[in-house]
Amino acid sequence: MSRSADYTIQGFLYQFNQTLSELLKAADDAVITIEGIVEDIEVATFAGTKAIQCKYHETKDKYGPSILYHPLLQMMKHFKSNQDAKIKYHIFAHFPGNPIVDITVKDINGALNSKNKDLKDLIAEVADVDIDKFLKVFSVSVTPKYDELMEENYKQLEVFGFTKGEIETLFYPNAIQIIADLSIKHDVKMRKITKKDFFESLRKIRSTAISQWTLALKTRQKIIETRRQQLKENLNANARLRHLVIFPAFLENFDDQIVIFIKSFIDKYHFKLAHTQTPIFALDVPQDVFDGIAERLIGKDIFPNLGRPVKMFSDIYFFREPMVQKDKKEFVLRFIRWDDYKNLPLKTKADDFFVIGHGDITNVDVKDVNLEILGAEKFDEIKYMMRISNAY
Repeated sequence: MSRSADYTIQGFLYQFNQTLSELLKAADDAVITIEGIVEDIEVATFAGTKAIQCKYHETKDKYGPSILYHPLLQMMKHFKSNQDAKIKYHIFAHFPGNPIVDITVKDINGALNSKNKDLKDLIAEVADVDIDKFLKVFSVSVTPKYDELMEENYKQLEVFGFTKGEIETLFYPNAIQIIADLSIKHDVKMRKITKKDFFESLRKIRSTAISQWTLALKTRQKIIETRRQQLKENLNANARLRHLVIFPAFLENFDDQIVIFIKSFIDKYHFKLAHTQTPIFALDVPQDVFDGIAERLIGKDIFPNLGRPVKMFSDIYFFREPMVQKDKKEFVLRFIRWDDYKNLPLKTKADDFFVIGHGDITNVDVKDVNLEILGAEKFDEIKYMMRISNAY
């Protein structure tokens, strides 16, 4: 990951951590909106709304008011149209050295007179804003660095009764994941949550979320190790029907690794006669890429059932049991494209449904199915979590 990408993700994680901090401090029935219409976080209570923006500037050499011109102008624009609403505006910002930040009339005038072309439209929209009135509902706080904020959230989760030994690798990463998932909902109504509902959701989760967000946390290695332990029991069972859907978009070296991964899985979990449940692999790839991977599997002595006795797909052929001759199975996996899998008339639901990579499974019926989402980007980490390998 490049340094710029790393700082971008850290900025989002700072915002998610600040959101978690607001949730932990809120009243049970306060409504928190993640990624509000204008602000990063909105906390609505009977007394009014707290509109928050989060800015993380770990790489800035020194603080200057111009760094905050854009969020200030955005807030003033919203204030201008909502002056009679009970809204207070707040910026949480981190700068190296923890400078004293106090936004004054002089700073606001500096923003309004800025020559920055990117701010031109915003400046025009707030030209006649009542600065004194805005400053009465505006405040700014210099926050601790990311690591300190994370540690404070650990402590607060413990105060609310979450088991100390599980906070670091279960409850905290899942809290961040819940917030991240809410932040990308298109409908603002779907990005709202109360502290009570948030805690209820968090307490029900018993497996650690694996995604670009949780794997970007400082506890990445511990999270991967914990997920490996969580998967152990079901993966050790011989007779489990496993469906694996693989989304290649964010998987590193997908073309180089996919055949090796499938063969490694079969060699580990479907090589005995006692392994009676033939796994299904569904790949989100075009037909020509899918056919090429199937050919390469055959070249590795891994024979897939494509459900095509000749040319047309047949679900009867696809779901038939493999013939066994001299301890060798006719085929060792059912192989299908994701677009076709979604329309497949499943006769039996999977025991375990693995989602590898990042993709949309909204329309898949996973009721009564053990859903395991492994949103890692590296096959080595996925193989380690699935106990296919002992190192990554």
